Amino acid sequence: MTTKKSSGHSHGFRFKSRSTLTKKHVRGVSFLLRTYNKGDKATVVIDPRQHKSMPHKRYQGKVGTISNMGRRSITLNIKLGNKMKTLITRADHIKPVGV
Repeated sequence: MTTKKSSGHSHGFRFKSRSTLTKKHVRGVSFLLRTYNKGDKATVVIDPRQHKSMPHKRYQGKVGTISNMGRRSITLNIKLGNKMKTLITRADHIKPVGV
């Protein structure tokens, strides 16, 4: 019995997301002027220019309900499969549904 030979180097998260999460233009400030309220629906749109509180790529494009607002953070309840997940992120990574 022999062991299976490796088929090459396994690339991690940064390699896989480098091409999908790249944006080359300058970020405006309009996302700071948006107001969110409890119960509003928001879409997760990951912005690679802001690394703080960046959600995992599995949440990209998911729609959630805003449950809590902080000074810098926004808490979303997102349905992922059969479970409800709580996502804490910044306003940089979300935008209202339909915008």
